Amino acid sequence: MTQRLHKLLAQHGVGSRRQVEHWIREGRVLVNGRPAAIGQAVDATDRIVVDGRDVSRLVKTERALRVIAYHKPTGEMLRSREGDDREGVESRLPNLHGGRWVAVNALGFGEDGLLMLASDGALAARIARRGHELPVEYRVRALKPRLEDDWPELPLQVDLENGVVGFSAVDPAGSSGNNAWFRVAAPRTVPRGAVRALFDAAGLKVSRVMLVQWGPVKLPRDLPRGRSRDLKGADLDALLLLAGYAVESAVESPSARRRSRPAVGSRKSGVRKNAPVNTSGAKTPHVKTPRAKKPDATKMGARSPRSGKPQGPQPAVRRAAPAHRNARR
Repeated sequence: MTQRLHKLLAQHGVGSRRQVEHWIREGRVLVNGRPAAIGQAVDATDRIVVDGRDVSRLVKTERALRVIAYHKPTGEMLRSREGDDREGVESRLPNLHGGRWVAVNALGFGEDGLLMLASDGALAARIARRGHELPVEYRVRALKPRLEDDWPELPLQVDLENGVVGFSAVDPAGSSGNNAWFRVAAPRTVPRGAVRALFDAAGLKVSRVMLVQWGPVKLPRDLPRGRSRDLKGADLDALLLLAGYAVESAVESPSARRRSRPAVGSRKSGVRKNAPVNTSGAKTPHVKTPRAKKPDATKMGARSPRSGKPQGPQPAVRRAAPAHRNARR
């Protein structure tokens, strides 16, 4: 199966597609000892070298898909750039051997909250493509202009350069002193700066914008800022379904459920075979069935090896002592 070179290297974390294309133009990527071309197709038999490093085995290995939730603090760049001294999120992410983390959703420099990253570039791109249709929720902390003034009424839409951005809810979520928290929800992902522009239109100064939910995934309450956690279970299955991946654990077929049920009469089922069924709905009292007593061998006696009939009670037989024990006495 052939695949485009820049796409293959990006999926395995060697670099982004733009970076790989830039390296190809500079002649830093070789395929079978020759400089690669942009858009070149490669397969499993080709030998690929990037900056003198053979990455052929790396691109052939199938890695397990991982998606992590990172609590991004304010003041971190989504991706560090050359000549920019501002810190990026890469320094706080877990090590990914032979690859790099690719962001699924975007957070601005002045925003914090839920940032999801995937170990596979194609998976991240598929989820991000559906992200514009997913609902989002923010927690916003605003400063009251004056103590004696009442809080102004917040609108549900704001005019931006690209058009009007609408929100589904802007509700108070607690206050402390001059600051107040608001719950801001939108039916789909909003552009960067839209939340701040909504409060600016009401004359309120925003001190914090935190993304707490993106689509089906919520920011864990016990995840501190600057820390990450692997998504598992229902959260990971929901993202894989968004990307179009088949998830066996998400939908279980009726035949699989029938196979998983224990058979009637087995110990796991807890139901006796041929047991009467109670259809009245009343609780059935538990009746303990007496166990049959084992026959006493001393009373029944031994059976004859020839006829098989009982021979009656047998007298106790005392074994003779060993010869050496009698000799000592």
